[in-house]
Amino acid sequence: MTNHAVESAIREWKGLLGESGVVKTEDTNIGFSTIGAKRLIPAVLRPQCKEDVSQIMVIAQRWKVAVYPISTGNNWGYGSANPVQDNCAVIDLGGINQISDFDPEMGTVTVGPGVTQAALRDFLDQQKAEYLVPVTGAGPNCSILGNALERGYGITPITDHFSAVTKIEAVLPDGSLYTTPLSELGGSEIDRLFKWGLGPYLDGLFTQSNFGIVVNITIALAPCPETITAFFFSTKDDTKLEKLIPSVRAVLRTLSGSVVAINLLNSQRMLSMMAPFPENKAIDGVLPSHEIEALADKYSVPAWSGVGAIYASKEVAVAAKRVLKRILGPVTDRLIFINRRHVRAAQTIAQYLPGSLSTRLKGMADTLSGALEIMHGTPNEVALSLAYWRSGISPQPGVPKNPARDGCGLIWFAPLVPIRGKDARRYVQMIEEICPQYGINPLITLTTVNDRCFDSTVPLLFDRNNEVATNRAKDCYRALLSAAQKEGFLPYRLHIDTMDILGSEKSTCHLAEILKSAIDPNHVLAPGRYVSKIEKTGA
Repeated sequence: MTNHAVESAIREWKGLLGESGVVKTEDTNIGFSTIGAKRLIPAVLRPQCKEDVSQIMVIAQRWKVAVYPISTGNNWGYGSANPVQDNCAVIDLGGINQISDFDPEMGTVTVGPGVTQAALRDFLDQQKAEYLVPVTGAGPNCSILGNALERGYGITPITDHFSAVTKIEAVLPDGSLYTTPLSELGGSEIDRLFKWGLGPYLDGLFTQSNFGIVVNITIALAPCPETITAFFFSTKDDTKLEKLIPSVRAVLRTLSGSVVAINLLNSQRMLSMMAPFPENKAIDGVLPSHEIEALADKYSVPAWSGVGAIYASKEVAVAAKRVLKRILGPVTDRLIFINRRHVRAAQTIAQYLPGSLSTRLKGMADTLSGALEIMHGTPNEVALSLAYWRSGISPQPGVPKNPARDGCGLIWFAPLVPIRGKDARRYVQMIEEICPQYGINPLITLTTVNDRCFDSTVPLLFDRNNEVATNRAKDCYRALLSAAQKEGFLPYRLHIDTMDILGSEKSTCHLAEILKSAIDPNHVLAPGRYVSKIEKTGA
């Protein structure tokens, strides 16, 4: 790719999109990244419809200039809005933000890449539609479509967000439009209601790949249940983890459909939500065990905390509480049930308490309120504060949080772990041994993605303005990845600086690479993203 080719492509893109549709990187938030990655980006393209995207790809292929699509670019901890490789023009799809084909009876809706969690919530509220938004902790301004294509998940009833996708429409690398066979045959309505379509299932090829630019998806929404009750449990004794894990699995199997997901958090992860980071108490950036114990005692934080929600009718919810007490009671020190009414009461009481007691109760009630709103399918920024814990940066009041823009250092390590006590212990010991070696505090969450498997999210938090700390965090990720691979705890997604590991392993069948070379022989679309090119060898 030559400078002449890039300049020629940009000139044609300006003719297509106008001057305002092709902008310099420095005039946007694109280029910032919580993982400390920096890419050379020749231009940012802002299409407003799928036809624009199609023509962008035609021009890209003509000049063999690489492009990289993003939805909202808020891919915190995985690369944000940055391409995998240098010299890719970024296609910012945020302007394709239409919500269409909403079926209030069937609960399906079609969204473009720029539709955020907050936008879908507002739309459903305006429609007075009793459905839940598939929220995550990433915040209100993150893309519904982007999260589904990364195979993200949450704790609302449809936990696996891609499983809710019933239909995909995408622009292929040559600019042609991919639609599903049912829609091509005239069955667009039934296509929105049935995930698997007709013939080979191809929609999945567009997740975690570079086979096309998805311009809209149809998703099935979970209906609002009669009641939503959060439950919180904890154990002060770390040695009880092995007994707690099979009990979590038993809850999911016994209450399938009512309790869909459970989070387990270690004490340091809980403290990151409740207390400012005591920098003066840290040694090489890491809190010593006695300081952790002192903080945990001050804030009444146990060794392990758990949270989940009951989505059910009133009668079923009553029965579910009894089951939870029976299964979790013997392996926990505390099990409580909380709904919105309880939180409002606590917030009211806090107003009449003196000094620090009032502050502490209000802080706890506000955190619980944020967690409950997420369980109700309403996005908020309560979990996003984590990214700021080690940054020394205070978000501006009234300004939406943006960890990449604001200078936060965050890399997500997100491996899969079997829901077995002995495997969870092996995994926790691995994290607790490796992270402190690199100045990283081991903050651990275990989230059930089904009744067999956890996805663990470990935030590697660091000072992004410190080059040494940034490099150590990157080294920590590589060390964790290497150790986890030996132990069998592989990640469910990768960040942009580690996608090379997929091309480093020998395989007898490079099917993904073969497909990529067939539909994008010039490797113009998102080169290096999960699927790389086949390296040809001589005879």
